[in-house]
Amino acid sequence: LLVRKGPTAQPWVALTLDAGAGSEPTADMLATLRAHKVTITFFLTGKWISENPDLTRQIVADGHEIANHTFSHPDMRNLSAEAIARELSDTEAALAEAAPGTSARPFFRPPYGAYDERVLTLAEANGYLPIYWTLDSLDSVGETKTPEFLLERVTGKLTPEQLRGAIILAHCGSRPTADALPAILDRFAEMGFAVKKLSEVLASE
Repeated sequence: LLVRKGPTAQPWVALTLDAGAGSEPTADMLATLRAHKVTITFFLTGKWISENPDLTRQIVADGHEIANHTFSHPDMRNLSAEAIARELSDTEAALAEAAPGTSARPFFRPPYGAYDERVLTLAEANGYLPIYWTLDSLDSVGETKTPEFLLERVTGKLTPEQLRGAIILAHCGSRPTADALPAILDRFAEMGFAVKKLSEVLASE
C-alpha cells in the first residue's frame, strides 16, 4: 500500500520536498532548481498553500509536481474517516484557489510519516497513492544540520545501486537544505543520476 521506492530501471532519484512549517528558503530552492533545469515533487499542506499562494503558483509555473501533505499537518492516526477525507479535500480546495486547474493528486504523504493500515486505506479510498521515502535527509530532525552534512547524507548514504529509484525526503522550510541544494544537484549529476519528479521515477521502465 505504501510506496517507499520506485523501480530501479533508471539511474533516477525522486527528490521530494515537504512543506508544513516555514517557507523562507523555498524561493531560493526554486531558483536553484530552475538554474539546474530540474523539476521535482512538493508535498504541500493546504495551510502552507493558503499562506504562500505566490510561492505555490511559482512551483506550478516552474513545472514541479504538487502532492498532498494534508491541510493542517495532523497525526492522521488520531482522525476519523470524515476528518481524514476533509484534510485531503481542503488541501485540494486551497490549491485550486491558489493555482486554478492544479491538483495535488495522486500522491499523498502522511504528516510525520505517521500512519496505520486504516490511514492508508482511507487515503486510497479518497483517490491517493500513499508515499513514504527511501532516505530521510534528517533536515527536520534533531539539531540543525549543516549543508555539508546534508550533501553527504543525501548523495552518499545509499550506494549507487540503492539510489536507483530512491525517494528522498527533505523540507522546503529548511535553510541548510536550500544552501546544500546546488551541491546536491551537482553531485548527483557527477554520479550520473538524474533528479526527477516522483511521477517520472515511479513510471520508469
